[in-house]
Amino acid sequence: MRIGTATVLPFPQQREQRGEGAARARVRLEPTRRGRLLLAALAFFLGLLVAAAVLLTLDLPSALAVSDSEGPVTVTVEAGDTLWGYAEELAPEGVSEQEFVAEVRSLNYLPTGRVTAGQVIELPVLEDPAR
Repeated sequence: MRIGTATVLPFPQQREQRGEGAARARVRLEPTRRGRLLLAALAFFLGLLVAAAVLLTLDLPSALAVSDSEGPVTVTVEAGDTLWGYAEELAPEGVSEQEFVAEVRSLNYLPTGRVTAGQVIELPVLEDPAR
């Protein structure tokens, strides 16, 4: 049917009756070169995004890092503990208790050598000259 200058297309049932539906089913769409490049770029950036999310979530670089020296040990002070007591127990040979206490105070920014129960402090792991 033709009305004025516009063409009215028949309903899909009428197209199938005329055999036009079968011709339409055989049409195959292929992406252009530009479309393929766009899909490849999208896949690449999606892969980068997933890799970044995995690295940030799992923190793999720090887990795989090899360290020659150990970092400070975190300790929660219990009732009756003192820095001098920690120095007697943990100071390596060749390091005096006074040097160990001074290192603990500077590491934790303590104005005095007094600690209270429940306080969290870091104790240094000093190199043992006997090793």
